[in-house]
Amino acid sequence: MKQDDFLKQVTCKLDGLAQQHKAKPVVMNHVLDHIQQQKSSRFVYFKMTGFALAAAIAGIVVLPNSFDMSEKPQNQVVVTPKLSPQMVEDLEMLMVLGEDKVPHGS
Repeated sequence: MKQDDFLKQVTCKLDGLAQQHKAKPVVMNHVLDHIQQQKSSRFVYFKMTGFALAAAIAGIVVLPNSFDMSEKPQNQVVVTPKLSPQMVEDLEMLMVLGEDKVPHGS
C-alpha cells in the first residue's frame, strides 16, 4: 500500500471518530486553551516586522513610479503581423503539444 493511501485511510478514520465523539466541544475548548497559553517566540515578531518593513519599502519604491505626471502626448503604434493559415495551424499544434490531457477533439 502506498504512503498516500495509508494517510488517506487514517485521516478518514480519524475524521469519522471525531464527528461521533461525545465530548467534541470540550476537547476543542481544551485544545484552543492549550494553544492560546503557548508563548510565541521572538522570531515570529521579527518575521512580522521584516514583512511589514519590506511592504513599506515596496510601497515607497513602487507607488511613486506608478504615477506618470508628465503631460506629454505619447504616440503608440500597435502592429499585428498577419499569419498565414499554415502558421496558425502550426501554432495550434504547438499549443496542444505540451498538454497532458487533451479535452478537445484532435
